[in-house]
Amino acid sequence: MKNKNIKYFTMAVCLLAFTACSKLEPVVDPNFPSLGSVEANASKSQLNSLAIGQISNARNGLATYLQVTGTLGKELFNFNTTESRWMTELNGIRPIDNSAFYNGATTAFGLPVRQANIIIAAVDNTNAATAAEKSAYKGLANTFKGLACLYQLNVQYKNGIRLDITNPFKPSKAASYEESLKAIAGFLDEGASQLDAAGASFPFPMPSGYAGFDTPPTFKRFNRAIALRVAIYQQDWAKAEGLLAQTFYNETGSLTAGPLHTYNPSAPDAPNPLINTSSARVVAAQKVMDDAEAGDRRLSKVTVVSPSLNYAAAGITYSSRYLSNIYNTGTTPVPIIRNEELVLIAAEVAAQRNRTADAVRLINVIRTAAGLPNYAGATTRDALINAILKERLYSLWYEGHRWIDMRRYDKIAEIHLPVAGMRVLLQLERPVQEVNWDNANP
Repeated sequence: MKNKNIKYFTMAVCLLAFTACSKLEPVVDPNFPSLGSVEANASKSQLNSLAIGQISNARNGLATYLQVTGTLGKELFNFNTTESRWMTELNGIRPIDNSAFYNGATTAFGLPVRQANIIIAAVDNTNAATAAEKSAYKGLANTFKGLACLYQLNVQYKNGIRLDITNPFKPSKAASYEESLKAIAGFLDEGASQLDAAGASFPFPMPSGYAGFDTPPTFKRFNRAIALRVAIYQQDWAKAEGLLAQTFYNETGSLTAGPLHTYNPSAPDAPNPLINTSSARVVAAQKVMDDAEAGDRRLSKVTVVSPSLNYAAAGITYSSRYLSNIYNTGTTPVPIIRNEELVLIAAEVAAQRNRTADAVRLINVIRTAAGLPNYAGATTRDALINAILKERLYSLWYEGHRWIDMRRYDKIAEIHLPVAGMRVLLQLERPVQEVNWDNANP
């Protein structure tokens, strides 16, 4: 995604818990217009820049999020030669630090939420857009707001998240996990309704990664796919079944179909931040890949190296011969949600609703694509869920799901711990900025 207006403005205030600022005070940024310039009667070009900034900001924190959740779920490890906390604190060997870099898996998604709120406020206070165009801006904003909040909630879990930061100096208290999921579903539902009223096209350009999802009706399918993910977290299987038909789910379609985050190493954009470097290499957990079935095409996500890659620091020794092979260039896109996930969700919903034949058929869609024989295991609900979780491990490896999947099925204890002293954390600590704010504002 290459655009000179990737961020139309930089926030004029520190975003309390959602930034690394230690104090809350106004800051004037001489490089960008102030927030006031879009608060009242923003022009069409300003609104478009805000929308483009929203799409760009949606990528914020993604690298940290995917590597943190992957590490917590022990599906991958970051052999980082300059930062031992990837292998120690995130693996429970040392106490977690609520001011460390990995808290970006929570805090970095605050800017997309704030950007969405600004777009909504700007649209409500301008005469430069038609009613349909205003719905388009809002539908985009609420979709990305829901997605960003979901990422935050996934790592905060029972800590919950703040649902209202419209005024960053008067944020709401953190809601419970259940309340947060309900509110996120509400943001997405509101966005879907707005997209319904947005007409046939967006008033702003969409990046190439959204090909097939670049009009309000097609973008709504993406919105409904995220809502579907929320529904299975809520264990609302009836709702999930109803949502499937509103997404881009296609049992016979390409499993890679779905919207993508795109990157460009040339300024003013940025390269894909997930590329392996000489000092930070993402490896698959050795046992995860060793346990894969022979001939599984999904093993192409890693390169088998010889000799094995070794990590030896901070009292930890661990080896893996499986180096991530997904993100190799600065322009490699990152999927947001794919049809493969939707097919597996459809299988999970079928299993939960005792439609055994449908569940088996959908499992076999995935296995056939992976070059594997049909599923031949037991067909009880528990057996099918275990089979689906296994397929999700390999189909969605390095996409931020394993830890959440095992947690939502109370199977954290089943995650293999390859190094003595490791444990699986249920959630990250609340970021220090959040704690400090609540202490100062009881």
